[in-house]
Amino acid sequence: MKNASENSSVMQFYNIIIGRYNELGLKSKKVRARMEYSLLDHISKVCKREGLNLISSFRRFGRLIFHFPTEQIPKALVVFQNVIGLYSISPGFSVDPNYELILDSALKLASFYIEHNDTFAVRASRIKAFPHTSLEIEREIGGSIHDDFTDKGKKLIVDLSNPDKTIYIEVREKHAYIYTEKIPTIWGGNPIETDKAVIALFKGYKGENVATQLMIRRGAIVEPVIFLADSLGLTKNNEEYYKIIKNIEQNARYLSESMKLIILDVEPLIKQIQQDNIPEHDLEYYYKFATMILFENLRKNLNASGQIVYKKKRLYFKGLITAIDLSDEFSYLVGQQVTPVHFMPLIGLSQKMINDLDIRLREQYNTSTPPVQKGNTENERKKSKFSLGQTVVFENSLLKDESDQKLTFDNKSTVNLIEKIQEIKSYFEKDNIYSLINQIVNNNDIQEIFGKILKE
Repeated sequence: MKNASENSSVMQFYNIIIGRYNELGLKSKKVRARMEYSLLDHISKVCKREGLNLISSFRRFGRLIFHFPTEQIPKALVVFQNVIGLYSISPGFSVDPNYELILDSALKLASFYIEHNDTFAVRASRIKAFPHTSLEIEREIGGSIHDDFTDKGKKLIVDLSNPDKTIYIEVREKHAYIYTEKIPTIWGGNPIETDKAVIALFKGYKGENVATQLMIRRGAIVEPVIFLADSLGLTKNNEEYYKIIKNIEQNARYLSESMKLIILDVEPLIKQIQQDNIPEHDLEYYYKFATMILFENLRKNLNASGQIVYKKKRLYFKGLITAIDLSDEFSYLVGQQVTPVHFMPLIGLSQKMINDLDIRLREQYNTSTPPVQKGNTENERKKSKFSLGQTVVFENSLLKDESDQKLTFDNKSTVNLIEKIQEIKSYFEKDNIYSLINQIVNNNDIQEIFGKILKE
């Protein structure tokens, strides 16, 4: 059984997409309006990037309405399913809020959409000023559709619990909207806003992609950071570097503008640490501390210089994102002392959930034309997001063994770790080390990473 979005006869009616949000509806009127306009602007820029002709867009009674040429609706549905901030979408069309016109339009749509032996239902909502109640609209239009099919010798059964086909009618002040399905978006989330900027470290560890995506879904603009060093086996143009770039591209498609990749050459600092004869068993601690110090100094430098701009606005980065978990107690404690805000989105997620979300991201990125998700119910939405089915192994996956992110502390207590942190901190406060860190941060290289939802 085809959904309306797969039926070309039905698609000929459609020239709008209705967008709905979820958590945004709980905000105050003022905040909701601001976030709605932010979402409209974001979607407008995404449509332009994807080559879609968005004729108009506006907000109405908790809905966002987008007008497209009819022939672009199928592509627009694919794009809209990947928009962060939308919870569900519906392709449809609008008519004047005249009852006879609504009835005539619903009958025409039903003749193409509903088939012999289908079960069906009509669901309606309307403003109070409309002369017919919602129940009257459902009964009268549903009855007219049933009678029309009967006159044509076709069997049709009313089923209000679990119909094969549903026609939805929403009557508003200026328009009535008619559609046949509610399609869940892939990610949901909150609208992306410029006052929620953070930087994320990419080292090729498991979960970095997922941590970034989770923050984007909370409405954050995330700019990636890479530390290059021969000693780390990570240099420009080597295989590991390109793998990380590919990971970053997977999330760049969810922003309306390019991601700004910030690259730091940290080889001089690593060489200096090695030259200072740090005990070998402490090197891991020093490298981890250096990571957080560089990360935080970079954040301050970017805020002071105003190098990163999004939607013509200078970004001020609120904090740092890492993919560490609480098993890496040392990095966790360093983060508490070094930076005011250290986001660790993966805390509380099982390894299976992280792996499944990573696979989901890769599937969406690698599919040339992502399929439109189907389903009208909350349960189907949850299945489309989290029930990923059989585990897929990707040949070029950056997922590393879980032990890569863990540090064994030989049963040292947290108190001993804090003492170790204070010892290492005094090293990085030396004038020559402090100066070297500033030099590395000031010499940052920024490159643009572009993402696209529709494949050529």
